[in-house]
Amino acid sequence: MPDEISDQINRVRRRLENVTDPGTNMNVMSMGIIRNLTMTGDGVLSMQLRPSSTVCPLVVPLAFRIKKAVEELEGINIVKITVVDHRMAESVTAMLNEGDGHS
Repeated sequence: MPDEISDQINRVRRRLENVTDPGTNMNVMSMGIIRNLTMTGDGVLSMQLRPSSTVCPLVVPLAFRIKKAVEELEGINIVKITVVDHRMAESVTAMLNEGDGHS
């Protein structure tokens, strides 16, 4: 099981290399704004999103792009994103995880 989880996290990282920040046109992995990427055996993927600025105006659309990109991967049942170090972190996190039973 640990190898399967490791493989899945590597697939998630590769997928996130295709998600660009609209403000910088850099991929989110190169920017280092995705942190603490973990996955459970039952397909719950968790990560932190730390925007490049505490007032980043694009945090909501970027977060939803990230979520959409990874939830399309086989084996991912729930995507839980926690926004940190942003003035709207709590409300954006709640919006992202609404309805998944894990917010």
